[in-house]
Amino acid sequence: MNVNQQLSRPKETPSAASAPDLGMDVAGAVFRLARRLRAERIDDQLGDTQYAVLFFLTREGPHSLKELSIRERVTPPSMNQTVNALETAGYVERRDDPDDRRKVLIAATETGISMAKQTRRLRHAWINARLKELTPAQRESVQQAALVLQELADS
Repeated sequence: MNVNQQLSRPKETPSAASAPDLGMDVAGAVFRLARRLRAERIDDQLGDTQYAVLFFLTREGPHSLKELSIRERVTPPSMNQTVNALETAGYVERRDDPDDRRKVLIAATETGISMAKQTRRLRHAWINARLKELTPAQRESVQQAALVLQELADS
């Protein structure tokens, strides 16, 4: 059964007033989609937080351990373990902060940047192939839902 068939088949949907059911449906769908996207990775030894940190560093540049721990909502010791694993794999390196020699910045290496790009390409190829199976109206719905989901994630 293709995606169009799955999306177009009649389904018992909760009423608009049933927010708890909607919340469960959204959380379940997002969880399953995230798990499926996680399967599209170059290095299957890295965990989700390690990938998140590496992707962030490749996009936003070097950051301190404290900044990374705040962003990922983990303790600094936990982030230190994450960074240590990425460093051991050769994906990040520690550098002196040019503005404050007392601080250390974590930066993606060329190997880390390359691996992150390849993983993004795999994930985008998978999701784009699935999206091409949708009707234009379904793609528009997904676009609108993506905006709302981003707002929820940022709240």
